[in-house]
Amino acid sequence: MAERRGVLVTGAGGRIGAAIARKFAARGDHLVISDLDADKLESTLQSVSPIGGQVGAVPADLSDEQTIEGLIARTIATLETVDILVNCAGIFPNTLVVEMETSEWDRVLAVNLRGPFLLSRAIARHMIARQRAGSIINISSSAGESARTGGAHYCGSKAALNMLTKTMAIELGPHRIRVNAVAPGLVLDDVLAQPIPADTHPYVKTLVAGIPLGRTGAPDDIANAVAFLCSDEAAWISGEIFGVNGGSMAGRTHLPPSSTS
Repeated sequence: MAERRGVLVTGAGGRIGAAIARKFAARGDHLVISDLDADKLESTLQSVSPIGGQVGAVPADLSDEQTIEGLIARTIATLETVDILVNCAGIFPNTLVVEMETSEWDRVLAVNLRGPFLLSRAIARHMIARQRAGSIINISSSAGESARTGGAHYCGSKAALNMLTKTMAIELGPHRIRVNAVAPGLVLDDVLAQPIPADTHPYVKTLVAGIPLGRTGAPDDIANAVAFLCSDEAAWISGEIFGVNGGSMAGRTHLPPSSTS
């Protein structure tokens, strides 16, 4: 049986975070899961606990440094050692720059960028002190490479998270700590295969039209990528932004063919 690892997953009350937690639990790893929404976190706990491993749940607001310190302390006390950190918590309001309040900008950057920095710093210090190899995974987004209307704060936070990932990979590599990011494309609970249902939202239709594989992603698609990057099979992969998007970032596939040679 593979060695059980200690895993902290933030944003575990969301669709992707819950799928990631289930993936680690199925392997038999010991988990601490966290989310701001206590009800959603409890729902994930109830779905993950019967699968395997030991699971603890800690509600936390990742925009607050004191709350993060408490989360770290409880996680280490529960797991004794943390081998894997998955920074999945994130928020994505949609507001035009000219209409955006400074408070909204600050909160998005606090949760999506400052939170992963603080958590990664604390967990990296723990890993170094225990002289254990480890893995940190940041859940980024294709929005970190492709801008979208109303997403200046979200796109900016994910672009910065990508660079934080690369920088940490350089700094922590000598300590046998690998750092990677998974950048999902459009992910829904139910995978949309072609043909697209007539009542599908126009925004989703537009995005699906640009996905070569012809469907949206599912939370398990992202969880599978995270599991791979934390596995021995990915032992020489670090500093990568791992796109999981059905090919949507490869090019503009939805444009009609050119008639010119």
